[in-house]
Amino acid sequence: MKLVSYSDRAEQAKQLADLVAAELKAALVSKDSATAAFAGGTTPVLFFQALAQEPVAWAKVAFTLTDERQVSPENERSNALLLEQNFLSRLNAKPKFQPLYQANQNSADLPALAAVLQRDYLPLDVVVLGMGNDGHFASLFPQAPNLAAGLDPNNSAVLLEVSAPDLPEARISFTLAALLSAKHLHLLITGVEKKQLLTQAQERVTAKQAPQWPIEALLQQAGDSLTVHYAP
Repeated sequence: MKLVSYSDRAEQAKQLADLVAAELKAALVSKDSATAAFAGGTTPVLFFQALAQEPVAWAKVAFTLTDERQVSPENERSNALLLEQNFLSRLNAKPKFQPLYQANQNSADLPALAAVLQRDYLPLDVVVLGMGNDGHFASLFPQAPNLAAGLDPNNSAVLLEVSAPDLPEARISFTLAALLSAKHLHLLITGVEKKQLLTQAQERVTAKQAPQWPIEALLQQAGDSLTVHYAP
């Protein structure tokens, strides 16, 4: 991984927004549209707000999420709602947005959704991931029964339905294999605790120890194609 450290979260958000905007503009030089997938949660909110200020031809960019809770789009825990409020609604042009979960969606709908993403989004131009204090990224949680499938770099599936006893609701997540297809792969983290976990995870990968956290699979498979953006 490549690690970039910032003095504070405002600088982190602005610098990452500048970089992602440049990557999307570069993609639009060689093709008619660009694609990006962003994490949910509170960590990327400042980044979303900063990115919305960037001068990009937003109508030519198609967005989706790296993962989503299976809740209605109006639910306060919806990643789609978070993205809408802090990014999509602030743009001067309406981009395309593909949600990962909609009302009344069920497991039988997942293959059709994955096919749309495979056709219209992959390989992604830009991915911005987050990481939890338990070492999960996207919705690939340590306790998920199907974690191995989600982390398998040879898995041809685009999406994975994730549930576990201690998760309040089921999730839908991109697989690691699909995320690794991205041309530009970023991990946004804040706080000393996450920095320490990431450092330990990288040390375990380097020492070829048995994985303890899902993030180790990302570090191992992505290598220097992953840029980590850290602020205290």
